[in-house]
Amino acid sequence: MDNSGMDNATTPDMTQAPVETAQQASERMFKQAELNEIVGRAKHEAVESFKRQQAQQAPQQPQYQQQSNSKALSEDDVKRLTGEELNRHRDEWTRETQERAQVQEAERIVNAYKEKISAGKDKYQDFDAVTNNVDMRYYPNVVQLLAEHVDNSHDVLYDLAKNRSKLYQIESACQHNPQDAIYEIKRLSDSIKANEQQSTSTLSLRDLKQKYRA
Repeated sequence: MDNSGMDNATTPDMTQAPVETAQQASERMFKQAELNEIVGRAKHEAVESFKRQQAQQAPQQPQYQQQSNSKALSEDDVKRLTGEELNRHRDEWTRETQERAQVQEAERIVNAYKEKISAGKDKYQDFDAVTNNVDMRYYPNVVQLLAEHVDNSHDVLYDLAKNRSKLYQIESACQHNPQDAIYEIKRLSDSIKANEQQSTSTLSLRDLKQKYRA
């Protein structure tokens, strides 16, 4: 899998990410013009819906009786049916707002992920060859962890791409206990850093010995 193609992860694969912006957006008040338009449309739809129900219930009634039934729609009926239409419009608007927010959040995570792993190409000669063999669209939670919870994402991804069982375990942990998954990926990140530091110290000591031998 080409990790440069993580744009695919901006679709439903990433909707597991927490989206606070959707909750905030759903609490936004309607503008007065929007509210007036929705109320007017809801009243009209409520009356038309009532007429259709009356016609379906008594299709054999004479026309004058159907007209009488339509006129029998009380103010309370209009208010009740209008309220139902308003609730339906509000639910649709909230759902659409949440979906847009989820897509935007997914795009943000993927872009952060791409930026943080880009350093791997300069550090590891076989970075693309190793990591492109993993289709990260199947690991959306790991993508988010790499984007938001570690600062050496390219090192962690390189290690996980070589250890698929570890990659699968962290993705699975996200679904059952996200805090455990965060702990595990941070522990892996710290372990890689410690190994690199130890390796650097060993090389420095070797260089120092060679210097004094000379």
